[in-house]
Amino acid sequence: MSYMDFSSWPREQEQTFVVYEQRANESQKNAFMVGIGVAVAVLVLALGIYAGVEPDKKDITKDMNMSNLTKKAKKADAEAPTPAPKQEAAPAPKQDTPPSNDKPADKPADPPADKK
Repeated sequence: MSYMDFSSWPREQEQTFVVYEQRANESQKNAFMVGIGVAVAVLVLALGIYAGVEPDKKDITKDMNMSNLTKKAKKADAEAPTPAPKQEAAPAPKQDTPPSNDKPADKPADPPADKK
């Protein structure tokens, strides 16, 4: 590589900078070689770890209850609760009957029909 005529200065002035150009070129080559060396070392280390370290054989699914994760159409239909029988509506009180004195707050609510 020629270190002459790299600027528009006269040759005498350019020659004073040739030393710096040579040093920069050598430093670039040295840095490139160190970078390649480090890359190869990291590659060898990664391949060594990949090939040499055995992965864990821990079975994390052994305690899982898989029966509640799968759909079972036949069993779901069989376990479906039967609907409560329809109750006939109580006949409306006759108009000539005097209204009852029971207030809704005085009387406890009846339990739901489907509760046992």
